[in-house]
Amino acid sequence: MKTVHWPVPVATFAMSLLLAGCDQQPAASAEESATQSTASPAPLTTEKMSQQEGEASKTATPVGTGLCAAQEEVLFSCQLENKKIASICGVKNKAGTTVAQYRYGQSGETAELSWPEADSADRLKFASVPYSGGGEAQLYFRRGDTQYVVYSRVIRTNFAAGEPNDPSMEDGIFVRKGDRTIARHSCAGPDVRPIDYEKAKLYADNVGDDIVESEH
Repeated sequence: MKTVHWPVPVATFAMSLLLAGCDQQPAASAEESATQSTASPAPLTTEKMSQQEGEASKTATPVGTGLCAAQEEVLFSCQLENKKIASICGVKNKAGTTVAQYRYGQSGETAELSWPEADSADRLKFASVPYSGGGEAQLYFRRGDTQYVVYSRVIRTNFAAGEPNDPSMEDGIFVRKGDRTIARHSCAGPDVRPIDYEKAKLYADNVGDDIVESEH
């Protein structure tokens, strides 16, 4: 059984179902990490910070945060059924601004895909839409004619009056090329971190309810 840590959603009744019995464990921020250290390192310049973030994005060993480094915010993370890990982390770009970065690959190895690069001005897009008794959130980006989509959704499965909604929760990624879905992977590991609405709004471009449709 998957252990799901659902984030506090954005004031929509659709995602309020997730609050009961869920335990959010946000990743420690850079400031919190600094206060726990007894050393007094020299201040980092923006250039050095970007360089360190870039190195973390290439090879990061997951410790409860997937492919995000310990000092990075976690917007999404899970192990997929193909044993790869998909994570979206809050990293500082070359301008010193924290942005969402998608990472995909094996634990402890160089990520097969990291987007955007630390020196890029590109940003992921964040979309969310409510359903009857549920809802869906997505973080996505495009490289050429290929689109990568991370999703977290809750679907009501029981519509009987007076009975619980029995929501079905699903997280994963899918990839589209042109108008076809060419790959789909569901989260299947023991520790799932669904899309954090609040962090996604901060570190990605909010495009409202413009979610990407995919064939099932």
